[in-house]
Amino acid sequence: MSTPRATGGGAFDRGERPIYFLAGGGEYNAGPHVLTAVNELMGQAEEQRLNALLEAGNRVLLDSGIFWLTNRHSRTHGVTMDEALALAPEQIDGFAQLRERYVHLATTYGDQLWGYIELDQGGREHKLRQREALQDLGLAPIPVYHPLVDGWDYFDELASQYDRICVGNIVQAPGPVRLRILHTLWERRQNYPHLWIHALGLTASEVCLAAPPDSCDSSSWLAPLRWNHQRIETAMLRRIGSLPDGFRYADGDQGSYAAAARLCADAAGALGRCWQHSATRLHDLLGQLALGPEGAQHR
Repeated sequence: MSTPRATGGGAFDRGERPIYFLAGGGEYNAGPHVLTAVNELMGQAEEQRLNALLEAGNRVLLDSGIFWLTNRHSRTHGVTMDEALALAPEQIDGFAQLRERYVHLATTYGDQLWGYIELDQGGREHKLRQREALQDLGLAPIPVYHPLVDGWDYFDELASQYDRICVGNIVQAPGPVRLRILHTLWERRQNYPHLWIHALGLTASEVCLAAPPDSCDSSSWLAPLRWNHQRIETAMLRRIGSLPDGFRYADGDQGSYAAAARLCADAAGALGRCWQHSATRLHDLLGQLALGPEGAQHR
């Protein structure tokens, strides 16, 4: 097997895993692991927000914004998301502008970012064409694999050629399908010990202990702010119950909303740390089992 191609991102640290990236949230998303999309960084003021996150030492994963762009195209033209995702990039409204901004951000901040995700519009051939064009510009985006449409041969192709890949088709997948995708990924990746897998749109939960990706991202921590309901609390990544009504923000009260936002952000950050601690403990326990009773006594 040839040496895998390194994907871009000067802040990538293979020794820091697993990682839960918080997506969205604007000023309330204080890290330490943040996913932000190109469509959220179209202006100079938004770019200053990115600067502030990087200067504060956060690990920032730049998303291409393709999911947002295709979702907008789907609503505008009355087609399904699957139909929109299959279109050539040139057929998607606003693709050229998004690509131009993507190239600027990846070129300017690549050495400071944790990574940047490729422009994954269209099927396999379109993704490959866009990726090669970006590589010709000196960029090294993280490829995206869609298990429900790309076929598992394409997974093997990417897994053998790159050090990191992102996996889509998770956000809108029903629970059983999502679980099957994650377990299949876990099994197939055993042939590629170098490979880092990032699950797009996956909230850290107990499934991440059974079939863990190396990292994932989610905006689900914003749900109590979007719909003003109580936070659902977790223990060992498992949902255990909701906070009382008093933890909801008061409509029209900015101070109350800000307090609720900080609570959500803190809780999501704690969930990420819990995942890291749980994974470390599980790794230690498996190591003790491999050593046997006598070996474990001398660890």
